[in-house]
Amino acid sequence: MTQSRSYYGTDANFISFSGPRIKLIEEKHNDFISFSPIFTPEGLADLKAVYDEACNITSDNAYVDIQAKATENVKLDLDACCKFFQRCKFDIQMAFPNDKKMWDQFGFNDYEEARKSGKNMYMFLTDLHMVSNRNSDPLLKLGWTDESFSKILAHRDSLKANMILQSDCIMDRSRATENRMLKLNNLHEKMAVYFKAARILYEDNEETLKWFKFPAASNSKPNEGTKDEQEIIVAEN
Repeated sequence: MTQSRSYYGTDANFISFSGPRIKLIEEKHNDFISFSPIFTPEGLADLKAVYDEACNITSDNAYVDIQAKATENVKLDLDACCKFFQRCKFDIQMAFPNDKKMWDQFGFNDYEEARKSGKNMYMFLTDLHMVSNRNSDPLLKLGWTDESFSKILAHRDSLKANMILQSDCIMDRSRATENRMLKLNNLHEKMAVYFKAARILYEDNEETLKWFKFPAASNSKPNEGTKDEQEIIVAEN
């Protein structure tokens, strides 16, 4: 993430703040056109288009929820892999009684580390499948079938698929956050030109001028917003 916000407060509060200001700019646009040739009907249309686009950006909350579900799926799969290995572990101990060197080949000494993360478990099950195939006869005598060996890869591949989805969710969220910030920074930049002109246009009209001031940095708690923002939110509801 290389972008930083040009505006203070949350994305939602800045969008809420911008709406009434853009409406006021539209109402008073003839004042701005008379003030400087840089203000044009096309420029106003562009400002409104940027605002509309910003209003339709998916919020970070949605991506957080999607990512949380993907993370939960990885955890569920990891738990299922752990339970599966515990069942395999019993058969391996019966197939190779009191042979700790052989047990270690099946990953008994690596399991505690493997159960801590999906990527470790993925490699663990890959190794388990290879060692199981190399030492299949004693396991077959205990009732293992081709399906028993295939289940090792089935658990591994399901875990991998969910880890890929989780990784994609993290990347999508990061990209969306940066895209959202770029669009809102663009909105802030375009509004700032109008606000700068307004300080001259309405220097003797404090009632109007107060609407052309960006919220200052605040120590308020998240989502509190400034007093103006709170009034806007109430007015819009």
